Amino acid sequence: MTSRSDIIDGTLAVGRKYGLIYTRRCGWIDLGHANPDGPDGAKNLWDRILNEKDEGSEKPGFFRITYKQTMGNRYIKIGTQKKYDIKKGISEDNKKSVALAIFIDVSDTFESMQSSWPFKWITNSGYSAEDLVSNLVGFYRAVNPNFPYIQSFQPISKPLALQIWDKYGAVGENKNFSMTPFLYPVPPAQGRPMRGILPSVLNTIKPEKPGTFFMKAQ
Repeated sequence: MTSRSDIIDGTLAVGRKYGLIYTRRCGWIDLGHANPDGPDGAKNLWDRILNEKDEGSEKPGFFRITYKQTMGNRYIKIGTQKKYDIKKGISEDNKKSVALAIFIDVSDTFESMQSSWPFKWITNSGYSAEDLVSNLVGFYRAVNPNFPYIQSFQPISKPLALQIWDKYGAVGENKNFSMTPFLYPVPPAQGRPMRGILPSVLNTIKPEKPGTFFMKAQ
């Protein structure tokens, strides 16, 4: 669960894999969620879809992948996992659309799990303000890596970010059920957060609908 002590200076965040920063264009960003690396990261998902690494689909003309997101420590991990059959030989652009649809589906299921009993009594991080937006940043960093995402979102200093936290509350108290950001006044002022618009660089891929190019595996 992200806490106030995780806040770092956004202007110094380039190259950092962990920490919480505030940006003028994407609101709060958890650098851990925005990190595409790791076994549960978007880069692993994208590599398997791009290279059609079949896990044993029983459907002719399709390959199967499993994607999961987990939480916990080195000893205990809890999470959600789903299997999908994807059509072989589709274009790279179509694969990106399929990958985003799968990524959103599993991310939403994972956040829903965190919001359910008994997890909600342990952590308040389900659908935390920064979670889904940060996940989306991680996805784009995996499939379109050659762009300075964090810098383009206009990160702010740590003192200003702390003021926003103190004025509007912990990110876990501000639930965000979509991948569009909550934006707060900088510096803090009267009023509530506004629903922002995703920067165009995070809106170039449209998630594919299940059916023709992919489907959930039984």
